[in-house]
Amino acid sequence: MSHFLTISIQLDWLFRVLVAALCGGIIGYERATQRKSAGMRTHMVVAVASALFMIVSKYGFFDLLRLNDISLDPSRIAAQIVTGISFIGAGTILVRREQVSGLTTAAGVWATAAIGTAIGAGMYIIGVVSTIFLFIIQIIFHDDSFINFIILHIRFTIRIEADYHDGILAELKKELEANEVEQVTLKVISLNAKHISVYVDGVIKNRKDENDIILNLEKNPNIRSIVYSRGGK
Repeated sequence: MSHFLTISIQLDWLFRVLVAALCGGIIGYERATQRKSAGMRTHMVVAVASALFMIVSKYGFFDLLRLNDISLDPSRIAAQIVTGISFIGAGTILVRREQVSGLTTAAGVWATAAIGTAIGAGMYIIGVVSTIFLFIIQIIFHDDSFINFIILHIRFTIRIEADYHDGILAELKKELEANEVEQVTLKVISLNAKHISVYVDGVIKNRKDENDIILNLEKNPNIRSIVYSRGGK
């Protein structure tokens, strides 16, 4: 197989992995602005792993397939690895109090399986380089300060319970805008003669402290309670 793995071919494979990571990062960026649990890091890891699995599937078995009278499918084990490791990764995902954790760990387990598959198929260079690349992604994007540097705005969603009176929606919107919440949308969830429940969807600067906004809103005598909801649409 060594004569098949020329430098130009392996550089092409590495370029595919890099492009996959960039595309995954772009999708993850949008999800991160919506405050979703699967952000840039998770999407990049999954994209890299998927590209690596695809490369192994297409090119990892040329040494066997070039043999005469081959009577087996060498890719069947790799296909089962993808499915089997997915179940193991799913076991690391936990949901507590509407917060999801372990998504990146699950993606990392899946990516590790892709690397092991590549090494097992004799694709040493792309396996090792992908390992280094994934390690760098995990280290860089694990630091929130770097993510906060590249993400300028994030979604801000809360639910407000307030005393009802004419003009309460305009009052709430003005209060939110005074606290630098942009693109404010108010949706009435429930309403009676005395109380109103409103879902608030807006955008704030990433460096804006959400706690300050909530504390300022609670100073309004008409607001009875505020429930913070992480994650937008």
